[in-house]
Amino acid sequence: MKNDWQLYDEQGLPIAGSSASATDIIEKGLLHAAAHVWVWRRTSHGVEILLQKRAGGKRTWPGRFDVSAAGHVDISEQPIEAALRETKEEIGLNLTKQQLSFVGVYRTKMETDMGLENELQWLYLFEMTNEMAMVREENEVSELLWKPLEAFIAEVTDASLQTYVPHGQHYFETITQAIARTTQQDSFSDQR
Repeated sequence: MKNDWQLYDEQGLPIAGSSASATDIIEKGLLHAAAHVWVWRRTSHGVEILLQKRAGGKRTWPGRFDVSAAGHVDISEQPIEAALRETKEEIGLNLTKQQLSFVGVYRTKMETDMGLENELQWLYLFEMTNEMAMVREENEVSELLWKPLEAFIAEVTDASLQTYVPHGQHYFETITQAIARTTQQDSFSDQR
């Protein structure tokens, strides 16, 4: 059962003791879960978002830009635990639960070369407020790139570009709006 992924029901609850291999899950389109952590920061030039470029050997979407760190939820693992584990494994950031802001759960069905990603995605934000050393896992991540938020929004809304994993317009809006809400709330607090 090592590396088996937790299976979920349609209400978004883990099915106790129920898991399957990655291959079976994708080939059969079984409902499973992933945790996505979007790292962002404020600079003198505006907000930037951290992208990872998926390594060329990845089974899905190799060579495309994607979420800062992400991975599937293993059997009996909580989504936030997967978020912390994957962030450490993929980009070397050792975060705590308190440092992550929960955005919500996003449901997706994405056709891939391997089959169907029928997935519940737990979305989290992490605002990097000071420099932290990042070390990418070369088998997972070929490059890390800070992208201005406005440029990121323009690129993911351009359907002709095929440089990003195609999470869909609503997914990307969910993330960018959550970052915008955070910066607006901070601006409002500063004005009081």
